[in-house]
Amino acid sequence: MVSNRLLQECLEDFSNIMRLSMALYDRNRTCVAGEEDSLPEEEVFDTFCDSPADMQALGSRYLFKVGEEDMGYILSVSGGSKDAYPMGQLAVCQLERILEMGYSREDRNQFIHNLLLDNLLPVDIATYAKQMHLGPECRWAVLLVEGAGCDAYDIQMILKNIMPNRTGDFITPMEEDCVVVVRRLEEREGQKEIDELAHILSDTVSAETLCRVRTACGTIAHSLKEVSRSYKEANMSLEVAEIFYSAKTVITYEELGIGRLIYQLPTPLCEMFLKEVFGEYDPSNLDDEILTTVYQFMENSLNLSETSRQLFVHRNTLVYRLEKLQKTIGLDIRNFEEAMTFKIAMMVSDYMRYLEERQR
Repeated sequence: MVSNRLLQECLEDFSNIMRLSMALYDRNRTCVAGEEDSLPEEEVFDTFCDSPADMQALGSRYLFKVGEEDMGYILSVSGGSKDAYPMGQLAVCQLERILEMGYSREDRNQFIHNLLLDNLLPVDIATYAKQMHLGPECRWAVLLVEGAGCDAYDIQMILKNIMPNRTGDFITPMEEDCVVVVRRLEEREGQKEIDELAHILSDTVSAETLCRVRTACGTIAHSLKEVSRSYKEANMSLEVAEIFYSAKTVITYEELGIGRLIYQLPTPLCEMFLKEVFGEYDPSNLDDEILTTVYQFMENSLNLSETSRQLFVHRNTLVYRLEKLQKTIGLDIRNFEEAMTFKIAMMVSDYMRYLEERQR
């Protein structure tokens, strides 16, 4: 994942400073950086690669292992100087630091995009995890920060200023107005800490950009392989919230409730349910006054007195509105079961309207 150009520049600097000939080879004896020279015979090279030793002296040449077992490199240092061995050790330390920390932005962004979009094989994910020293026990949180009318680059810069710079975290744009945050969780962190972070991100980006900002969270991923699943959950959360919970600024997949269920229903089943509840009547024709009354009545657990007090209307006026709705659609909202049927039907109606608008 580290560019060969970066390794080449580093080895050139080492060689110029230490006045030693250096070359970096992969385990297939291919020179990836430095000045290619004559390597030992293949049998000697392979024996060193398979041995537990970290260094082998071959006359005036020293071979050093760099990086992880089975996926690292072999550094060849020669020059006849007595300093070849300690200078080689110093070069190994610096190269391993580069392998761990020196991933180019393009490599990291390409990796995280492919990971989120499920374009990587398990072996590729495992290879990257080893190079980044990310153990299999690492847990991950995936958050999507979307700003209406914001540029993804601006959101990304704000998020990088908010969050501490950590090697295992990724902050990268996914769409024109949406940035994904893949955060490696500490042992003590859980869903509560993720929710708190989501509120901080939404509030800060909104204050900086003066735009409407929403942050969606997927469930915790217990390995890099599960990050794409969590990303899909966060993406779905944004869509479901747009339909059913538009006032929310922080949406978590686990709290989508019945909205998530309706979102996954097939269209013919939704149409059948609406016809069963409303018949030929179009629920979008219900006026705002009736809907406000009904939703307030439901929020107050079907309590007439409390609802009339909050709406500043007489109790008889409230009863009249509910009876008017009953005559229109045939549901008595004062009955709990029919109230729930109405609420679910209205959510299904909102979902169908959303699908129609998206197809235009």
